[in-house]
Amino acid sequence: MSRYFPPGAMLVAMARWCTKHGRQTDRPYFSLDGKTAPTAEAWDRMRAKWTHVHALTNVWREPPVHGAERVKALTGTGYLHANQKPLALMERQILASTDPGDTVWEPFGGLCSATVAAVRHGRRAHAAELNPDFFEAAVLRVRREIETLPLTRSA
Repeated sequence: MSRYFPPGAMLVAMARWCTKHGRQTDRPYFSLDGKTAPTAEAWDRMRAKWTHVHALTNVWREPPVHGAERVKALTGTGYLHANQKPLALMERQILASTDPGDTVWEPFGGLCSATVAAVRHGRRAHAAELNPDFFEAAVLRVRREIETLPLTRSA
């Protein structure tokens, strides 16, 4: 099933049509607060961002993380986190659903792959992680990413 979130101008047009031709109600059609008619600006602020890449479906597959990208356990035996996310996948998500300067929230940070991808592509990022080993590794990983950024002057 496909879902379509119409642009604000189209939603306002639909609300006008429904008000004129639809069942009379006490509430405006598509009202956000149940009292006032919707505005295109308010509706557009709620729209999720999505940057479509031609010929790329919405089914994304990335192989498990191995090699240099994989964060190793501090003891030197095996991987630190069993479910480390591929940076390529996180970058694809960040680029598809945010604009430069947007904020990315990673509530279950793990090794903070989404945060690394966000920093890499000019987004602000916040993350949380309860596991102290994961947290320490994530801090090092994010710091290394920030250190690779070119120095820029703010406007």
